[in-house]
Amino acid sequence: MKKTWSFLTAISHLIRLPNLLIIALTQLLLRYAVFGPFLYHDSGIEPSSLADFLILVLITVLIAAGGYIINDYFDVKIDAVNKPDKITIDRNIPARGAIATHLIINAVAIILGFYLAYKVGNFTFGLIFPFLSVLLWLYSASYKRTFLWGNIIVAALSAFVVLIVWLFEFFHLRLDPASFASLIKPMSHVTSIILAYALFAFLVTVVREVIKDMEDAEGDQRYGCRTLPLVIGQRNSRLVIFSLLILSMILLGYGMLILYRLHYMWTFWYFLVAVQAPVIWLVSAIWRARQKEEFHFASMLTKVIMLTGILSMQILSLNF
Repeated sequence: MKKTWSFLTAISHLIRLPNLLIIALTQLLLRYAVFGPFLYHDSGIEPSSLADFLILVLITVLIAAGGYIINDYFDVKIDAVNKPDKITIDRNIPARGAIATHLIINAVAIILGFYLAYKVGNFTFGLIFPFLSVLLWLYSASYKRTFLWGNIIVAALSAFVVLIVWLFEFFHLRLDPASFASLIKPMSHVTSIILAYALFAFLVTVVREVIKDMEDAEGDQRYGCRTLPLVIGQRNSRLVIFSLLILSMILLGYGMLILYRLHYMWTFWYFLVAVQAPVIWLVSAIWRARQKEEFHFASMLTKVIMLTGILSMQILSLNF
């Protein structure tokens, strides 16, 4: 029983189960708290089938899990320096088993992706999923160790968790030209909301990736990585983080101003307390951070900010 629990714990760590749950929660909230009230509410038009949407969520989760597995596979030596107590591959799970699992779950995701492409009548939609799978492999094998590219790729993929839901609903609506035409105006409003959340996910993820690079500088330097802190230094990396956080606060403030003018007061106060305040706390934490543990705390705080930002969708839907 103890061995089974240890193995399940190792698997959970390998696939980053909490992150996968956040991905699933994000996409479900997009369906029920954004597309439902802002697009389909009182339109008389049916959204995509729940079964097909859950398949989309499953595909996204599988590709993300595969990305985490292959990342750990290529980072075994670096992780032995940066976080020796959290190594899973070769300690709890054999490397061959990890690769086999990566290939199987990606194959399942790609097959299901083409099934959805068939359902929405667009073959190009199916090509997205093998592209993402290959991109995550290249990121883990090479781009992660190059200047800025790794951070940008991860941030773009984080934003794409949001954007793929918009694409799916867009292609679904195009199956019925009359429904598509009748929803053009509300669709433009939904698109603005989707882009706002995607940009939020992109900026917060870039910040978190740079913080993680600062935390893992020792192992990265030993194995020749060219991460931002190793190229421009810790001090300049802090300035990059501060710039991104200030930009995030300005954009969030602009969004809050729009919410205030629309009298969405619950959402306005939620963003102020649950998102803006933690961002200010993060600025302070990064300013003081010098030790590995302090950078780890700042990295976890960015995850909290991401989660509270995602949960704002539910507060936003209360206006309907």
